[in-house]
Amino acid sequence: MISARGGLFWRIFHVSRRAKIVSYFLLFTAQIVAYTAVFHYAYPILEKKPISWPTSLLFVLETVTTLGYGELLPFENEITILITIGMLITGIILIFMIIPLLLVPYLSSLFQRAPPRKPPHTLTGHVIIVGYGELTRSLIECLSVSRLPLLIVVDEPEIARRAAQEIGTEAYVIWGDYSEPSLWYDAGVRDAYTTIICEEERTSAAIILGIRASATGKIITVVDKLSLDRYLRYAGADYVLSAKHVTGQILARHAALTTHIDTIVEETLMDRFPGELPPDAATKLRIINIPIVEGSRAAGKNLGDLDLPGTYGFSTLMISRGGHFRLYPTGEEILDTSTMLFLIGQVSRIEDLVTREFMPKGDGQELAIIGGFGDVGLSAYRELTNLGIECVAIDQKAHDITQVLGNAEDEAALREAHIEDAKFFIIALNDDDLNIFTTLIARDLNPGLRILARANEPASVPKLYRAGADYVALLPSIGGQVIGGVVLSDIVYVILNLPNAQKVVRKKVEMSISRSVGWVEKQSGVRIAGIEGISRSVVSPEKDELLVEGDSLIAIGYAADLKRLIDIV
Repeated sequence: MISARGGLFWRIFHVSRRAKIVSYFLLFTAQIVAYTAVFHYAYPILEKKPISWPTSLLFVLETVTTLGYGELLPFENEITILITIGMLITGIILIFMIIPLLLVPYLSSLFQRAPPRKPPHTLTGHVIIVGYGELTRSLIECLSVSRLPLLIVVDEPEIARRAAQEIGTEAYVIWGDYSEPSLWYDAGVRDAYTTIICEEERTSAAIILGIRASATGKIITVVDKLSLDRYLRYAGADYVLSAKHVTGQILARHAALTTHIDTIVEETLMDRFPGELPPDAATKLRIINIPIVEGSRAAGKNLGDLDLPGTYGFSTLMISRGGHFRLYPTGEEILDTSTMLFLIGQVSRIEDLVTREFMPKGDGQELAIIGGFGDVGLSAYRELTNLGIECVAIDQKAHDITQVLGNAEDEAALREAHIEDAKFFIIALNDDDLNIFTTLIARDLNPGLRILARANEPASVPKLYRAGADYVALLPSIGGQVIGGVVLSDIVYVILNLPNAQKVVRKKVEMSISRSVGWVEKQSGVRIAGIEGISRSVVSPEKDELLVEGDSLIAIGYAADLKRLIDIV
């Protein structure tokens, strides 16, 4: 009981700045009282002179604050001098260290300008994002390709202040009580294009119920637990999205290579794309990701030796190796098992390409281990088992699957799951430090293992690669891309967020422009990697290729370039 109470006091002390200040002032008061009592009783004995309580208190305050008028000097006893020196030292510490560290920041926060409670002007056709965190920052980055005004709404002034500092001019930031209708009136929820809620599920449900009657745009809710999606739909959400579910799918798709088109196409995260062609159009273009697998024809060769453009009509957009990405690689790139290719070409040629160049020889049973069986692990498990891959999960809770009961970072549990015989290991724990440590252990136990890990924080991504991961899926980044895809579905579709801040997008030509590829590239600054039309599909089009209304462009560029592209076409 004492330990629990002490822990509570410790948490309050470290969380609350006001509690710290009160604690130090109480300590200062206790110190003054103690010094006054000591001096009142010691002075008559040491100096052989009487002294009153008020005079003792006055002397202590003068000494601690270093004023020192000296009414009682000189002292005849050295012990009195030592007591006075002790008071002076503690006074210097209190005044010149504690007060500047605590009191000045507190006073500054009192006089600091409070974050706004309403936007500087009325917004219409804007996107409201409720809540602030890594997912919000990723979402803002994804939406930066459009000209939609962004408004961040939070419920704490400190969060609003931090968000405004970090976001800058990319979005407006306001704060208020989520339960107050005036907050949503000021936020312009009635005229918003979309409202995205990135809060805890119970808070999200209350917000939806409060704004559903007045909101005319889409309401999108992000859930941490996919099992709660039906309640939020019942509350009134138009879309309930789970970054964890999609992350599990992506980890599984980057693990195993198959000829199933849906498992290697980067654009299968959404139900539809702007300007999508009929399902039976075999000439439509798609971007696919291909891991180089040991035993395949491509393993160990130079990229140029495969002659993908000449043989299959595929162009290489990007190459990934150990967390490092390179756009438009040269033919001299050596393809080893740490390499992943991002290719663009026609759907009709994908199966032939994968079968002949990238599928490993032999048809033995492949084993995949999944560390952690939450929403991410479950999604990866379903994806892999649908492909006929044997899976063993490691989790502390028992599930009705083939599993090892234990911790994924435990070497004994990994050996029991036959880590030495496994081909893939998906690490889906909800703790980045555990994921890093598990990666280190797994890489040591099976150097040839293909490791795919989840990360919650951007700072963990390079650490996971250094620990030995072959691919890392950053949960907030994937969530931002999925949500952004829904918001921008009528404007542009973001296929890939590249590490250098560029994006790969699909944009339908909605104007009759009769302009060439070269003209559009020059005016916008993007690079057009492919054109998909009703009667043709072109990979790496020539500069004089003419665009017509209805074409779907696959373009690469920075946010400012893509904004110009959207304006042009």
